Amino acid sequence: MNRINNEYISSFIEDIIIDYDFLELRKFAEKENVPIMKLESKEFLKSLLAIKRPKSILEIGTAIGYSSLVFDKYSDAKITTIELSEHMAHIAQENFNKYNVDINLINDDAEKALTKLNQGFDFVFIDANKANYKFYFDYVDKNLLNDGGVIVADNILFRGEVCNDDLVEKRKITIVKRLRNFLAYITLRDDFKTSIIPIGDGISISIKEEK
Repeated sequence: MNRINNEYISSFIEDIIIDYDFLELRKFAEKENVPIMKLESKEFLKSLLAIKRPKSILEIGTAIGYSSLVFDKYSDAKITTIELSEHMAHIAQENFNKYNVDINLINDDAEKALTKLNQGFDFVFIDANKANYKFYFDYVDKNLLNDGGVIVADNILFRGEVCNDDLVEKRKITIVKRLRNFLAYITLRDDFKTSIIPIGDGISISIKEEK
């Protein structure tokens, strides 16, 4: 039986999607080698936002602000985003100002910043330090996620290295192991319904059951 080749599927999807959303930011990211969400991942999240209709969104890992702007455009949610890098946070804030959006940007280490938040969130997007995904997930679950809330983690297949030992770079072994443990952990949680979607660089979607 023939197996689907994800590379030619991704290429096909990119060819048929006409993407005008913040195109200059995507070009900047490609030029400066700044990782932002894949185009097919963005299209999927647009649909997820339309279904979930969150009122509050937390993003862990802002980079240049591309995903925050996507969330702002395709939801009516109040958005809080956390970015460690002062340089990236500055670029992101400039982009928020350029598009005249009201997004709460916190320039701090995510572990510290999370402890200072005192509100609940309906939708949480994790795209930061891959080795800390489990910590982010657990902290958000226990302290910040509303019942029925959604936690989405991006880049969970890590360029395919999570799926194939032959692809793993020696210097990335620890990250790959932690991501594998993270995926095993969230899929075994009884209080969440989790799906792993093999689009972009891999997305996990965990929906917290309502009490």
